[in-house]
Amino acid sequence: MVEVRVTGLWIYPIKSCRGISMDQMQMGPTGPVFDRQWMIVDENNQFISLRTHPKLSQIFTSIENENLKVQFGQNCFELSLTAQSADIQQIIVQDKSFLAGVESEKINQKLSVFLEQSVKLVRYQAESFRDLGPAASAVSKETMFVDDRPVLVTNTKSLDALNNTLAQANLAQSAMNRFRPNIIISGLEAFKEDQIQRITLGGVSLSNSKMCSRCVIVTMDENSGQTVSKETLKYLPLHKLAKGPRIIFGKYFTPESLGTIKMNDLCQIEFED
Repeated sequence: MVEVRVTGLWIYPIKSCRGISMDQMQMGPTGPVFDRQWMIVDENNQFISLRTHPKLSQIFTSIENENLKVQFGQNCFELSLTAQSADIQQIIVQDKSFLAGVESEKINQKLSVFLEQSVKLVRYQAESFRDLGPAASAVSKETMFVDDRPVLVTNTKSLDALNNTLAQANLAQSAMNRFRPNIIISGLEAFKEDQIQRITLGGVSLSNSKMCSRCVIVTMDENSGQTVSKETLKYLPLHKLAKGPRIIFGKYFTPESLGTIKMNDLCQIEFED
C-alpha cells in the first residue's frame, strides 16, 4: 500500500500576501495558528485581495521573536502576534461584516503609499467572530480571514497531472504556491483528494470537507502577481456542485482535533462512500 505523507506546510499571515513555509504547524481552533490573521481593507473597510491587487504579492511576512515581520518596498514593521488593537472597526468580507482591530497609522500610511490607495491593515482578535456555521466541529466554531473552511489541502500528483496537460498544450507550468495551500500531501493518486472525507496527519484530524473552487489567482505568477497563463483554469477539473459547475483544485477541511502537524507525517485517510 502506498504511503501518503505531508510534504509541505504553509501559513499566510496576511491574506493574499506572501506565505511562510514551515517545518511544523500548530493547528488551533480557527485553523493553522496565525494563518490569515491579518487582512488589508480599502477606505470602505472592504477586503482587497490578490485577484484585483497583484502588488500584494510583494508584501513579505515572517515570524520572528513573537512578532510578525512585514516587509514591502523599503519598509519593515514588526507586529506583536498577541497584541489587541484598541481601534475596533466593522469590516466586510464576502458581503458579511464583523469586527476587527486596526493596526497603527504608521504602517497603514506606508501600505497606502505602496499600494497607491488608502488602505488599512486589520487583525482578527477577541472582538472578531466569523461563524463557521454548518462547517463547524466540536473544537472549531470560527475561522479568521480565509475564504471558506480553515484548512486547505492539496496533492502533489494533482499538480503533476495538471502540468503534464499544460505541457502537452505548450503552456507554462504551474506552481503549487499559486494554489495557496496550508498542507501539501504526496503519495495519493492525482485528484483522489477530491474524495477525502476525513484525514488525520500526525495527531490532528480534519473533517467537514468541501472542494475548493478556483479563481484567476491560479493564473498569476506567485512572485510577481502578474498573469502568466490565462489558460490554466481551463485545464483544471470541472465538478458539478450545488451552486453549479465549479473549477476545482484541492479540498477544504475543518479541524476535528488540535495539535501539531510535522513535515513527513503519515496521513490516514477516509474516503467518501
